[in-house]
Amino acid sequence: MPAPVDHDEKRRDLARIAATLIAERGLQAATIREVAARVGFSTTVVTHYFSTKREMLFAAYRHTAEQAEERFNATARSLPGDPLARLESLLPVDEESRQAWRLYFQFWPMADHDAEMAEAQRWWNRHAVTLAARALQEAYPEIGALDEKAALVLSGLHGIAVQALFDPGEWPAERQRRMLRTQTRLLLG
Repeated sequence: MPAPVDHDEKRRDLARIAATLIAERGLQAATIREVAARVGFSTTVVTHYFSTKREMLFAAYRHTAEQAEERFNATARSLPGDPLARLESLLPVDEESRQAWRLYFQFWPMADHDAEMAEAQRWWNRHAVTLAARALQEAYPEIGALDEKAALVLSGLHGIAVQALFDPGEWPAERQRRMLRTQTRLLLG
């Protein structure tokens, strides 16, 4: 008798593989056929979980966003006394986080002309501001205009991520972390 299949887990696995393909070779590389080949399945198995490439791309995007949030939350649990470390967990300081940023960059041009992707990007940005605001509130309890300042800190984080991804030799992990903390102190006083 075959083992039962956890369909949610299988869908997450396929989304993760699609995310890896996008990060490695771009949106065009993440085809249903290529995902199936990576896991040794037929395309029929993949289309059981994703009826279209577009559906699979959105699942890859959501998977990557969920992984970023899990890194953020794991950092909150492991370093409860350092709320700014949560923000640092979003920087491209290791292969997993660099892969996430490569994927995000692939979707940015799509969001320019695709209303559904633009909404997904706006949702993630609003959610990231909420996460950042919680960390900043804890680090700076007297802070005012919290959402505005969280958005500013995230804008700085985006700038660091862009530089670090395209010039990793000049932007190692320690410099990224130091620059984020410096920017945050400058913004918040």
